[in-house]
Amino acid sequence: MTNDFLLVLLGVTTLIFIGLALLSYRHSWKLKDFRTLKLGRNILRAIILAYIGLNFLALTLASFFPDNAWILWGLLIEAGILFIAPFLIGLFIILSIIILTIKMWRRESKSLANFLLPLTFVVFLILTIVSIQISNLNPAHFNWLQILALVYPVLTIYLTWEFLVFYVSSRAYAKRVKNFEAKYYVVHGAGLVNGSEVGRLLASRIESAVNNAKKDTILVLSGGKGDDEHLSEASAMQKYAVEKLNFPIERTMLEDKSTTTYENLVNSAQMIKDKFLIFTSDYHVFRTVLFAATLKLDAQGGQGGKTAFYYRVPAFMREFIAVMSYQRKKHIIVVISIVAFFALLAGLSFVLKP
Repeated sequence: MTNDFLLVLLGVTTLIFIGLALLSYRHSWKLKDFRTLKLGRNILRAIILAYIGLNFLALTLASFFPDNAWILWGLLIEAGILFIAPFLIGLFIILSIIILTIKMWRRESKSLANFLLPLTFVVFLILTIVSIQISNLNPAHFNWLQILALVYPVLTIYLTWEFLVFYVSSRAYAKRVKNFEAKYYVVHGAGLVNGSEVGRLLASRIESAVNNAKKDTILVLSGGKGDDEHLSEASAMQKYAVEKLNFPIERTMLEDKSTTTYENLVNSAQMIKDKFLIFTSDYHVFRTVLFAATLKLDAQGGQGGKTAFYYRVPAFMREFIAVMSYQRKKHIIVVISIVAFFALLAGLSFVLKP
């Protein structure tokens, strides 16, 4: 009777988790607007629930077929993988950061923005070392400090979750808006090389728009003139599209006043007064459409211009930080709440220690 009850309990639990996973994934498709971080949250929730459900299914099968040791061995192997995975991932991240940083220094300018990747790594490395040293202290005297130090891993988990939400949302969005059509393609500008020439980054955006253009597509080339530029980015982009890519000049429009993504969106929308597709670098597409959604513009992301992997990774991190800043009040409240909770526990431990 006990075994039958356990088998039924495991089976019901399996069905519940699998059902919740399917429901969560279905919600990700039923969103009225894919320009939201809810897209990634629903998909990640579905993955986690499905993973738990499959493990309960394995336990159910192990209970139903007790002589099949391969099921239990499979679960043990999975547990081992989960145990060593953080170490392998950590090693992979360290090596990747070193390689990408070397490539960045060799091929790009040594600006502060391009130091973001190694700087982030150094900060996390220092905090990890400090956290390990605190954990090795004598609990009898430093229990309160060890409790307070738990803020770091908890905040790391929170930050990792938010990054995964952003990443999955970005990837899923790119897959789900491929059939969106519009007459106007708005191409966002970027800095000109030597003050007048279209660089590789900007060229990839223009090429992406031209390659995806239909017979009636109108390119809206958006970008103003910087202090170190001889002409507007829009004019340079038009010249590149017409002379290099043979795009008809009569199907181009210039928006040559913008200096920020916000102005790119607003000025272009005011000019064309219709729905449009946004063409920018691949790493920048999702943040741009999130911005467009907050401005209530009828705009979706087109196929992003390709960028080198070594450049895309730190650039994507900057995009993530920028998206976090859109909801900074929410994140500040969460961080303060976590810190306050562990500070309270640490204070109680210090006051109540024998």
